[in-house]
Amino acid sequence: MSCGCKLSFGKQVADLPNQLRPRFLSGLPKADVDAILSVAKHRQFRRSSVVLHEGDPAEGVFLLTSGHGRQFVTTNDGRKVLLYWLTAGQVFGGVAMLSTPIHYLASTEVVADSCALMWDRRTIREFVGRFPVLLDNALSIAATENVAWSIATQVSLSCNDARGRVAHLLISLACGVGKTTRGGVELRITNEDLAAGANVTPFTASRILNEWQRAGVLTKGRGKVLLRNPQLLLDCG
Repeated sequence: MSCGCKLSFGKQVADLPNQLRPRFLSGLPKADVDAILSVAKHRQFRRSSVVLHEGDPAEGVFLLTSGHGRQFVTTNDGRKVLLYWLTAGQVFGGVAMLSTPIHYLASTEVVADSCALMWDRRTIREFVGRFPVLLDNALSIAATENVAWSIATQVSLSCNDARGRVAHLLISLACGVGKTTRGGVELRITNEDLAAGANVTPFTASRILNEWQRAGVLTKGRGKVLLRNPQLLLDCG
């Protein structure tokens, strides 16, 4: 598994993958970024690994450097409720930066082979004291990405019917974690995941996808959906 992170002989992180410019580290001189990276632990995760567990003490902050993941909570009856999708360059476990110890509010899993950098709570707290812009960046990300995603999801759940919610979720995922191919935008998502994210039953999700496949909007595969043209979903909601 390779994420493109540049590691020294002693496995110390020397630099990020080419073209990766995380918002979390924006506004810092390169020397300060290098200092922060040099003490990060490089972690690799296989697809479907749960990296953080809801309710565990928040002891680490992670920066995803390759792959993608998602955050979720589990209901009392065992249902998984998807909250937010993660792509390379995004941070998760940010509550570990707070001065008051807290537990993770949601679980985080990767849905593809992924790599991440991790700082333990004490280390990241020291850096936040030295470089307050880190906390500013984290708050900015929470406000403009996480909260915006939550607002869009709640609006969709309140205003759209089942077809509209499924269309809205597919469009959001296509923009966030979709892989552009010659045939369209590929999403690694199962019927169960789609059902959980759109608040419909797996049967309803499958039925809607089958209708759109017959209409040429998308193609279903094992554990994935290929959107021929995401814009066509705007007319399907």
